[in-house]
Amino acid sequence: MAARDFLIFIMCNLLWAGNLAVSAWALGRHGVPPFMLAALRAVIVFVIMTPFLFRPRPEHFSKLMLVCFCVGPLHLGLLYTGLQTASATGAGIVSQMLVPFAAVLSVIFLRERPSVITFTAIIGAFFGSCLMIYEPGGLSADTGLLYIGGAYFALAIGSVLIRTVGRVDWRIYVVWVAVIILPVMIAASLFFETGHTQIINQATWPLMIAGLYAALGVSIVAHGQYFALLQHYTVNRIVPLTIITPLFTALLGLTFLGENLSPKLVLGALFILPCVYIIATRQPEIAAGETADGYVRE
Repeated sequence: MAARDFLIFIMCNLLWAGNLAVSAWALGRHGVPPFMLAALRAVIVFVIMTPFLFRPRPEHFSKLMLVCFCVGPLHLGLLYTGLQTASATGAGIVSQMLVPFAAVLSVIFLRERPSVITFTAIIGAFFGSCLMIYEPGGLSADTGLLYIGGAYFALAIGSVLIRTVGRVDWRIYVVWVAVIILPVMIAASLFFETGHTQIINQATWPLMIAGLYAALGVSIVAHGQYFALLQHYTVNRIVPLTIITPLFTALLGLTFLGENLSPKLVLGALFILPCVYIIATRQPEIAAGETADGYVRE
């Protein structure tokens, strides 16, 4: 992987880590309704990215719409609902299921072939992530964990399907995700949530901060670059690098929330960092249409 692309993806992981903290703060501590937050996020993205809505539609537009549905209303609806009740530890562990979900789906549907060393590094990074964020009793029978598991399965489906849509400007992808999210989340909020006026009056700042951060930092920047990189690299080269997100989440907690640097954080990082380096630099088995670094030829 090119150094520039690797640094871009590190930035994406940092933005995702911040979003997990900000969203949990707004949803869990201030009672912001999940569908209302998702709708606000989509409105902001739509307003900013509207000019790209009028670009020529890509050739495989129906496939793009399926991708947008999976990573948009399906993923966000399940994720925000789960974050209302799931423990932070359980949510962090379950979110890492994105990696095996995507690995299995890419082998089945895209015929990707991760090398033995790369696959071992994926397992090692996954183990380090679980070790770092595990707490005794953290995986309690919380229905929120089921929602979060479903959210990352939907994201895995979208990540695999992205590889089938051909060349698409990431800005077109971002605006169409917002278009699909908007009516679904507005309808869901009106039907399943109450007290909208009260939330606007009493939790204005948490709602706006979480919505703006998710729209600008995650939907436009992080998800946009994630989509762009998935068009250039194989799924099994990109998705495993998301395992570094819990490490950034822990570091943000250490820096801004005054949390302690525990031995398990250090040990988990010792697993994650070298494994991520192997995933990013290891030359996979070369499939048709790919170069030795996992880059997909035009």
